[in-house]
Amino acid sequence: MQNIKQIRNLIGENQIEQAIQLLLEILESSPEQDLYDQMILQKSRWADYKRKHLSGFGDDKEINAIRSSMLDIARELENRKNKPAVKEMPQSSFTPPVAQQTPVLPPPIQQPYIAQCFFNGDPNVYYVQQNNQIVVLNLMTNLPVMVAMRVVSALPAYAWFYQFPNGLYYSIDHAAVIWGVNAFGMPMQMGYVHYL
Repeated sequence: MQNIKQIRNLIGENQIEQAIQLLLEILESSPEQDLYDQMILQKSRWADYKRKHLSGFGDDKEINAIRSSMLDIARELENRKNKPAVKEMPQSSFTPPVAQQTPVLPPPIQQPYIAQCFFNGDPNVYYVQQNNQIVVLNLMTNLPVMVAMRVVSALPAYAWFYQFPNGLYYSIDHAAVIWGVNAFGMPMQMGYVHYL
């Protein structure tokens, strides 16, 4: 592309204003509107630089950044012009067979819930099923995912334990308060249980 080579030469000869005008003329009639918008921005940066330069505040870093951006735009334009055009598939009279409806699987049988567990700062609701599994509903599939088990407590102070598969647990007292232990080993209220 002769014009791109000319733009590079103008930038190299520090004829920034002419390079900007030529690049804008090329991009104005081009479908590459994103590059045109970027060039409008560079033209604005150039005008700002000229004002600063006249008042003695112009910086070489600014002009170098403008040059670099313009070279990038020119390179991207050249790459897009040299990219092979995508050929359209020829129209055919073939019509695909009608796809059969895939059978919808019934949702898994869910145990009725006997309680809901709410934790401070956790937007999820955890459900206790009759089989003592504690589940959370997957928001994408609306299917339950088991996260813990309800285990009967041998300690008279607690009604049951919310026990994770790794052995960690929370204690639920007879007032439906969920208790855990903080970093200092002190009991701490983690949430509450709502019995259904």
